[in-house]
Amino acid sequence: MNLVQICNALGNETRFQIVKSLKDHSIGTCCGKIQYFENGVSVADVVQATGLAQSTVSQHLSVLEHAGVIVREKRGQWTCFFLNNELLEAFCKETREALIVPDSCAV
Repeated sequence: MNLVQICNALGNETRFQIVKSLKDHSIGTCCGKIQYFENGVSVADVVQATGLAQSTVSQHLSVLEHAGVIVREKRGQWTCFFLNNELLEAFCKETREALIVPDSCAV
C-alpha cells in the first residue's frame, strides 16, 4: 500500500466527494446491475450527480482506482466502481501508526 499515492488521490476535493458519496449512498445508480448495499456506481451515475464531463469523471475514477481506493468491475455492458473498504481500513490504520506518536504515559 502506498500511503502517499492514496493521500494524493483523496487530496482532490472532487475525488474525495466521490468517495464520500459512495460511502454515504448519496449517488443513486441507473445501472440495474448494482444492489443498494454494494455502494457502487457507474461513470454515468457520477456524471449525473456531479455535473462534470464524462471524461473528467473517468479521469477521477481512474486516479482513485490506480491508488486502490475503488475497484472496477464489469457487469454486462456496465462498468461499475465500488469502494475498496479493506484498503481504506488498512490505510486508516497505517496512517495512524505512521503519524500519531504513542502516548508514553498511557497505561
